[in-house]
Amino acid sequence: MGQYASNFTVPDKDAVTKHTNPKKANWITVHAVSSELSIAEVERLWFRFQQLGCNENGEIPEADLQSLAIQDDAFSRNILKKFMVNKKVTFENFVRGLKWCELSTVDEKLRGLFRLLYNGQPIPKAIFTKILERVYSQPQDKQNIGKTCDTIYKMMDPKNSGQIQEDGFVAGCMTLEEDILESILDFQILPNYMKEKLHQNLPEFSSQTSQRTPGGDIPSDETLEDIAARIYNKDLERLANKLGLVKDDIDEIRDIYSQRQEQAYQMLKKWKQREGQDAYSSVLEKALRSCGMGDAAMLLGP
Repeated sequence: MGQYASNFTVPDKDAVTKHTNPKKANWITVHAVSSELSIAEVERLWFRFQQLGCNENGEIPEADLQSLAIQDDAFSRNILKKFMVNKKVTFENFVRGLKWCELSTVDEKLRGLFRLLYNGQPIPKAIFTKILERVYSQPQDKQNIGKTCDTIYKMMDPKNSGQIQEDGFVAGCMTLEEDILESILDFQILPNYMKEKLHQNLPEFSSQTSQRTPGGDIPSDETLEDIAARIYNKDLERLANKLGLVKDDIDEIRDIYSQRQEQAYQMLKKWKQREGQDAYSSVLEKALRSCGMGDAAMLLGP
């Protein structure tokens, strides 16, 4: 994850714990505001953080991490290190880190994953073999590790250097079927079924802002703005493809607008303008769900 950790770890001097602690009633609310997550999402993460064994200050000191079962796994240890500041994991950094896991693009997740495998260094074949030995732990699977490693290196090390570089790793993973890769990397703080149950009871997530037409609902620009606010940190290129937009459309929008949220909004507007009376909410909802953007799709639901 390397440099990406700086996107979500917060130094002590800026931590929200200066204003709250687990005993205060605003503990969840303050973290929700600072992370821009919902109360329900932060409550779920707080439950999980407590399961890990945090102390009364809402922190897991490095010494306590050593006693966790996941410390036996090198990959898990590397992940925990990315959440750590001043030899402890705070709830705030835990929340921000998992938000990154949910909202980052496929490219960012793959690069973050690569940097966890061998501390961001090019991976020699011997090291990658050891990684595979941990993945394929069953005796019947180990006999194929050498062949599997050779196949992966042919795909990710085209120059036959004996090492996998970050770009080669990403490019190799991108050759997987899109749906398979998405499902592997998909992470949701709140599973879709929980989000749907929650949103059904919230009037602000109804489709009151959509205009009715004989052929279905056409989302209003206000609805598109709300959707853009939920998806701008996700894989916009994939969504654009699902909506029938091409690379030139995306490049044109990026040339004009520098902010990703505005880019997302303009992309949705371009789709709406191009489709005209056929720009149905149901089409957009299906595209959003197929791209793992279920929380945004709920803004279009009844």
